[in-house]
Amino acid sequence: MRKSIGLCFALSLLALGAARAADDPKDWRQVDPDNLVLIQTKYGVTAVELKPEFAPRHVERMKALIRAHFFDGLTFYRVIEGFVAQGGAGEDTAATANKPKNPETEKAWPKLRAEFERPIPRGERFTPLGNADLFAPRAGHVDGFAVGRDPKTKTEWLIHCPGTFAFARDNDADTATTEFYIVIGQAPRRLDRNLSAFGRVVGGMEYLQKLERGDPAVDSGVIADKAKQDKIVSIKLASDMPAAERPSYAVMRTDTRAFADWKAKRRNPAPEFYKRQPPPVLDICLAPVPSHEVTN
Repeated sequence: MRKSIGLCFALSLLALGAARAADDPKDWRQVDPDNLVLIQTKYGVTAVELKPEFAPRHVERMKALIRAHFFDGLTFYRVIEGFVAQGGAGEDTAATANKPKNPETEKAWPKLRAEFERPIPRGERFTPLGNADLFAPRAGHVDGFAVGRDPKTKTEWLIHCPGTFAFARDNDADTATTEFYIVIGQAPRRLDRNLSAFGRVVGGMEYLQKLERGDPAVDSGVIADKAKQDKIVSIKLASDMPAAERPSYAVMRTDTRAFADWKAKRRNPAPEFYKRQPPPVLDICLAPVPSHEVTN
């Protein structure tokens, strides 16, 4: 059932290859250590960049949970091939809505108001994708994040592409508490503006692809045998680590010529191969902005 290398892993390798091929530091930005989350499993470390501007209350909650060591020793208990890896305490989520709640957890971490979208900020650097999108009136990138926009409502939101980091919830909109999920495949875009997304994987996607899978036809993919659920060894904020031990990640700037050239290559990656030229249309989720760990 489990594939050794999934779609996201392949995409991340492509992005990483593009990242290391570039050599102009002006084309890159460093991820703020205060928004860099490091998820340790037995397979390795997955790095996630948070984007608090899109869901400030959820980012605040995530940081508080990390600093309380809430996730350390818990598990990825719901992992569905080609969809999501969900981790936490296994409570107050749509996947476990009919199971007993822990009143102490609910008291310590009350339900959050949904942050599905936000007003478009004045003067924001938005880089259009360059072609129409099936789900959003406009699609493009903000600081490396895939973003949908609606000029009529003047709102924008993070798109559910591979690597998206978000909070799970029950059926009511304002019910997220402690559970997170990461898109490890092509998540249905109908999730856009229906869950609070506030981050994306910038490194280590291959480690998430090694997680034990559940059966999506049984209990919404929750792994019944707890012994098979992969443990979260720890989740840390880079800014809480000693500077000498702190990893650093870089993301390609999306307002640069380098990114425009990179997108052009993704639209037509092998012109000498295709005998019937495909239309120059690029899916926003097939254009993960390159990122890589910075090594000395």
